[in-house]
Amino acid sequence: MKNKKRLIASVIINFIVFAVTTGVVISYFLGNLGSYIKSPADKFMFFTTDSNILAAAGALAIGICNIRILKGKEKSIPKPVMIFKLMGVASLLLTFSTVMILLIPVYGPAMQLGGTAFHMHVGAPAMCFISFVFLDGFGKISLPYSLAGVIPMLLYGAVYLYNVVFIGYSNGGWFDFYALNRNGQWYISLIIMLLSTLTLSLLTLLIHNKFFKKSGFILEKNQI
Repeated sequence: MKNKKRLIASVIINFIVFAVTTGVVISYFLGNLGSYIKSPADKFMFFTTDSNILAAAGALAIGICNIRILKGKEKSIPKPVMIFKLMGVASLLLTFSTVMILLIPVYGPAMQLGGTAFHMHVGAPAMCFISFVFLDGFGKISLPYSLAGVIPMLLYGAVYLYNVVFIGYSNGGWFDFYALNRNGQWYISLIIMLLSTLTLSLLTLLIHNKFFKKSGFILEKNQI
């Protein structure tokens, strides 16, 4: 089969992402909570955790689809699965960018890049991006689909703002751990995060489409 090695590499990387992320999440319930976290449930307040779970689910779906293609049971990856994977990749790229630009200067590299945090902040974003752009077997993807990459950020943003701004920490809401409501300027942060996520999603598709054009890597009926 043409591009068989590439599909096999895709399966391996996507399953690694799923397995390691699953292991990290399980470790939260075994005491791997880090500083300032009281219970495993608190970990799910963070976009890092949620975006990694989303991306891991997308990686598992892609891995399964590619195994079926390698076995000759399918000829292409379903469009919803491609879009789902893009949502996870865009979310992880936002996580990576936020860590590098905002969180490391505040909390330091040891907290943000040490232990399992390295996988959640750097390893998973890198592997998901590489597999999506170079290995997963998508054809050319229309740029308007980049809007799908913004959906997880908008959903999380709504929950974050509700707990931080409208309820408030003193009333049982969330502490503003991302400092997005500093000086009451949450709306500026929202615009920046929205534009940043859209840019990352769009750049991912542009790079993928450029690579696709050069390599001709495509499965049957796999352009959207």
